[in-house]
Amino acid sequence: MKTKYLAFAAAAFMLASCSNDEDFVPQDDLKDTPITVSAGVADLATRAGYMTDATDDTKSVLPETFYLTVIQTDEVSPYNYYNIEMTKTVGENKYTSTDKMLWKDATRNPFVSAYTIEGTAFTVQTDQSTAENVIASDLLGAIKGSGETNDDITITGDNIGISFRHLLCKLDVAFSWGNELATATTKTVKSVEYQGFGTDVTLDRDACTITQGETITNIQAYVATANEGVTYLSEAIFAPQVGTAPKIVITALIDNVERIFSLNVTVPTGGFVSGNRYTMNVAIGGTATQTGEMKISKGWENGDANGEEEGTTGNMETN
Repeated sequence: MKTKYLAFAAAAFMLASCSNDEDFVPQDDLKDTPITVSAGVADLATRAGYMTDATDDTKSVLPETFYLTVIQTDEVSPYNYYNIEMTKTVGENKYTSTDKMLWKDATRNPFVSAYTIEGTAFTVQTDQSTAENVIASDLLGAIKGSGETNDDITITGDNIGISFRHLLCKLDVAFSWGNELATATTKTVKSVEYQGFGTDVTLDRDACTITQGETITNIQAYVATANEGVTYLSEAIFAPQVGTAPKIVITALIDNVERIFSLNVTVPTGGFVSGNRYTMNVAIGGTATQTGEMKISKGWENGDANGEEEGTTGNMETN
């Protein structure tokens, strides 16, 4: 009888244990776990600026630093972090800080924002003739509201993944030589200047938007060659505001004689828009008028400008 009782008690204990296992709520394994951070740049720039190879530290492939905000609760809390400076790990797309940031719990639905500037005022470089100054002119940002999901910020496990957006505008111009210069022995583009373009903006860090400034000036563009010197390419980043008569001025050497060409830029309907890339193809001729079509795209990668909106045309003439 005693043996049967013991067997019954053991069976009852095992049933109770199974029931307790089913009702068991796992302990929050993310509480006080360090927050890890990785980052990339959406629609990477082409000739100058950010590139795709994050393992090549001989190039400025990703921002060296940026400023991260993570708000995990509406209350005053040690789990909220404001404008923390993040520094890139050599050879990786990972970032660390001297501040220890921890997850509050496994909910992981914080407000997150990240920007490549610490404050709100930003001005592009007026001399963008070097790749370094193009990068310095590229204001990047990303944001995710509490409980939201978007392409800017993704949270996986203990990691916050940031995909930065370009907040300003970029104008790429491809120059080729017209038939009028076919007999010229040497043809070289010395410099390209974007005249009458905006340079300053104010950043809204809570919305990842910018307000146009009032400064209109000239920007020296970055110039590169393609097709063994047959084609010249220029690019510059600017604030989405321009003067009343923006133009592109090209200084070229034709058979060792300096000549200046100017291209009037017709502003697209609705103006230049934050985050857009604009492309133009221009033929440099003799004294003949040349035309170039402007195309607009959301992407900044080479080949992404597919004319999502109707282009504009401009006339190129020698001064």
